[in-house]
Amino acid sequence: MLCTSLTSVLMLPTALHADTSGPHQLETVDVAGDTTSRDLGTGVTTLSKFPLSPREIPQSASVIERQRIEQQNLYSLDEVLEQATGITVQPFQNLTTQYYARGFQVDGFELDGVPVAIGGQASSPQDMSIYQRVEILRGANGLLHGAGNPAATLNLVRKKPTRKGQANILLSTGRWDRHRGELDLSGPLNEAGTLRGRLVTAREERDFFYDVADQNTNVFHGVLEADLGARTVLTTGVQYQTIDSTTNMAGVPFARDGSDLKLSRSRYFDVDWDQFDWTTRRFFAAVEHRLAGDWIAKLNGEYEDTQSKLKYAGVYGYAIDPETGDGAMLSPGAYKFDTQSHSADISLQGPFHWLGRQHEAVLGLSYARIDHAMHQGQFDIDVSGPVNIHDWDPRSIPEPTVIAYTSAGDNKTRQTGAYAMGRFHVSDSLTLITGARTSWWDQRTATDHYKPDRQLTPYGGVIWDFHPHWSGYVSYADVFKPQTQRTYSGEVLDPMDGEAYEAGIKATTPGEALTVSAAVFRIDQSDRAQEDPEHPGAGNDTYYIHGGEVRSEGAELEVNGRLTRHWQLYAGYTYTDSEYRKDADNQGEDFSSITPRHLFKLWSHYDLPWHDRRLSVGGGIQAQSDISKTSGAVTQRQGGYVLVNLRAGYRLNRQWRIALNVNNVFDRHYYQELFSPAWSNRYGEPRNVTISLRGQFR
Repeated sequence: MLCTSLTSVLMLPTALHADTSGPHQLETVDVAGDTTSRDLGTGVTTLSKFPLSPREIPQSASVIERQRIEQQNLYSLDEVLEQATGITVQPFQNLTTQYYARGFQVDGFELDGVPVAIGGQASSPQDMSIYQRVEILRGANGLLHGAGNPAATLNLVRKKPTRKGQANILLSTGRWDRHRGELDLSGPLNEAGTLRGRLVTAREERDFFYDVADQNTNVFHGVLEADLGARTVLTTGVQYQTIDSTTNMAGVPFARDGSDLKLSRSRYFDVDWDQFDWTTRRFFAAVEHRLAGDWIAKLNGEYEDTQSKLKYAGVYGYAIDPETGDGAMLSPGAYKFDTQSHSADISLQGPFHWLGRQHEAVLGLSYARIDHAMHQGQFDIDVSGPVNIHDWDPRSIPEPTVIAYTSAGDNKTRQTGAYAMGRFHVSDSLTLITGARTSWWDQRTATDHYKPDRQLTPYGGVIWDFHPHWSGYVSYADVFKPQTQRTYSGEVLDPMDGEAYEAGIKATTPGEALTVSAAVFRIDQSDRAQEDPEHPGAGNDTYYIHGGEVRSEGAELEVNGRLTRHWQLYAGYTYTDSEYRKDADNQGEDFSSITPRHLFKLWSHYDLPWHDRRLSVGGGIQAQSDISKTSGAVTQRQGGYVLVNLRAGYRLNRQWRIALNVNNVFDRHYYQELFSPAWSNRYGEPRNVTISLRGQFR
């Protein structure tokens, strides 16, 4: 009934057509084989405010398209980034998932090009049903973001209404009772097509490879797009997402000497009444107006309200004896989190003529405000106590009641900025890119106020097109990161400075169906806080000075796109070497030991040349070198490993396709995350199988 009524409202045509006219879509390809989307991975990107291909960006840039998302059943942002070049995924850090690139934590996130507060404390998981693609710009991005780490920027591009009617349906089921359904309807809402809509809804219920835990996800995404005239388009939308889970806070402990206890991957070291729930509401709007001379004015606004509640008791193995299993404690806790985020960006971009040549420029203003509050709960009974890991029973602890919440006060952060960038075509083959941003930062907590001086972040690059399909580039990017530590005199330290240098070569095939790139990079982060040796202290009375410096350098190779009409290839290799260049305690040591020195990711998909290309096959590899984590005098290690993923698909008819995906085919045992000997070490997912049925009606 719901599907029938929504289809009627969206005026889906009875005849089936391939939609090639939807806004913000990449190059359209009509493929007869088992493809799952009409847009492939080398088209325009919004990472720089200009509609550029990756080859026109003097930094390493990748796009993971809807087609690949569907081929590999990448239902969450975590799963997408596990397949992304140069990205390391670390779940359950800061009560969310943290991503790392080039040795630094990724803290630059965008929705449709607008900076947003994804990835903060207790941030909600991101469901991929509402996104068309994920764009990744590696390196510093202070020009458009201001504050952050010199790691990467992730831009999630939402699905937008299409000018022709379409409907997409997904039904899937997999190991550990992972069941999922998606409905995606889009098309014109009036006869003239000047008002268009898109509705996406998803439901997922799943258990995990470890006992007890489960998660239920509900997503609603609605967008309206209206032509307010021949030159103006208004887009408004809303997203509502709930996630209810029995979570796994504790993960797996190690022995007190840092050795692996070799516990079963199914072991669950929390209680069965663990709870971590999120409710997320987003409202967004954008106006785009085309001015004379091909200039475009854009105004984008985002509002997000996320509320979450966490209650748990997990095994904290601070001194486990591997023989007896003694040496752990049950550690309980309860928290509520409330985060509101307001973001706005206004920009003006277009071409101009100077010295007989046409160039492009962009000018903009941005604003972001984040209000975050954490409330700690108090239980009516004390459930902490000693635990033997061999005898642990998650159902043995009675559930307490939270009788009160207290808060240390809100954390309010505001950042405003003004930016400008120009692309100057010095000759037919040489492009000079230069720009800068001025940022103002203001952060208030219950006890402190941090307001560093105005920050200037320059940006520059040169692109040399030495062949119709080949180009070389060099670039420099800057970014700053505020610090909250104080000096002996009571002043807040100046922000850290991150500088990224990069040089590379990019090539494309005719029509830019395939992009190949190679790059070398170096990132320096300086002015990091160091304990003041002349004024030693302890705890809250510790004093700091500037002086710390870290460096990350390495190389990347990437292939992304279409080898032939029926063969897609995505491959990326990253080499990263990071160290403390200046540090009182860690001089010369690895800076990011959880970042593998060698990281390789591959996915390829081919429509077989038989039976009207109804049958398709795909395969991929995730490979990395060893990682480690040092806590005090104890070091944990995970050796290098290789994961193999396979897919087989069959096109039943023009509308329906069925596929079988097998991940970790050889059931490799490994730790995806090392955190500390006490807890929160995470096994990688064992071998699993998913069967999916997709319908496309156009």
